[in-house]
Amino acid sequence: MSRNSPETRPARRRAPMMPWSVRRSLLSAANTIDLKARQVLFHADDPGDGCYFLRDGVVKASVVSKDGQERLLAVMGPGALIGELSLFDDRPRSAAITALKPCRLLHLSKGSFFRVADANPLVYREALKILARRLRETNQSMVAQGTVPVVGRVARAFASLAQGLGEERPGGKILIANKITQTDIAGMAGVARENASRAINDLLRDGVLGREGNYYVVARMEELLDLAEI
Repeated sequence: MSRNSPETRPARRRAPMMPWSVRRSLLSAANTIDLKARQVLFHADDPGDGCYFLRDGVVKASVVSKDGQERLLAVMGPGALIGELSLFDDRPRSAAITALKPCRLLHLSKGSFFRVADANPLVYREALKILARRLRETNQSMVAQGTVPVVGRVARAFASLAQGLGEERPGGKILIANKITQTDIAGMAGVARENASRAINDLLRDGVLGREGNYYVVARMEELLDLAEI
């Protein structure tokens, strides 16, 4: 599969496209919520009282493992739809969502969502597209865990972080403008922290990654994506 194929790259989540009249109905039923950096939107196991559309800012999805360590699952930027699973299965939240930067979100309650969706069945079709995309992302992660070496899985984690948190620097470099630990990378890549540490050191030694103070820098994105390719 080509390096330029979107199927091979971790992609930032985008808001689904639908007719403006339908989007206007959804937005008019929503409430605006502002979060400060490091503020929690909801915790794992909280009741699912609706979904959120991220207009501005960056959030992380994480869970706490049995040993009490936080595992970073994903970083999401503007356009992400958050918490939609609980709309359909009536189960608690599966992960915590925390703001990494100041955020503005639109909250749509479960009742409001279904009132709009029942009046505009296209909403259900778009929701199915979102769920299908989530399933594809999960499938790709599972394939990567079985076929991509550790350094490639670590590269996928950095590519995802660069797309969610990246700030462009001269020469095509991308600064990941948030303090990311080796434990975070290990959690996203699904590998032991020691293995993630070795892979990160390899990427630093080869010049694919760099450091700017306490932050990582993706120095050569194309090489990083080559390593991440399934």
